[in-house]
Amino acid sequence: MKKLIFCCLVIFMGACKDKDKDAEPENDFASGFVGTYQTTTVENGLATNHIWDIQKVNNNQLKIVYDRSYTVEIPGETVVRVHKTELGNVTTTSADRFTINETVVVDQGSGVTRSEKLEGQGTKVLNASGNQQINIDLKITNTATGTSTQPYLEFKKK
Repeated sequence: MKKLIFCCLVIFMGACKDKDKDAEPENDFASGFVGTYQTTTVENGLATNHIWDIQKVNNNQLKIVYDRSYTVEIPGETVVRVHKTELGNVTTTSADRFTINETVVVDQGSGVTRSEKLEGQGTKVLNASGNQQINIDLKITNTATGTSTQPYLEFKKK
């Protein structure tokens, strides 16, 4: 009888073991990306200044406020147009990678908007100067027309 009670006690103690104690905590990679990043591109005489303001939303989730300032020189004046985009569901997949896969509304200024799908995988690296930057092939698709561009961007941390 004593052996039966002892066996039941051992089984009961095993069943009551704290299973969460052995679980590994979830890594938070989002904090390593927080900051402001910038790059400038020139294509066909069109200079574009890209700025990313990256903020942490939750563990492994980022928000990126993406401003693109287009500068065009026309005889007698310089025209600057700013497009503002907010990406609210950027997922970090490791300490040096995140994924963008969102359809967003782009504010083109003066109340004009359009819808774009942004896709890409960003990689955080240290450049030759030892400064942090994010490299990405960012596919930008106009959802109304289906036309897309895929610039390679190197965002340097400010």
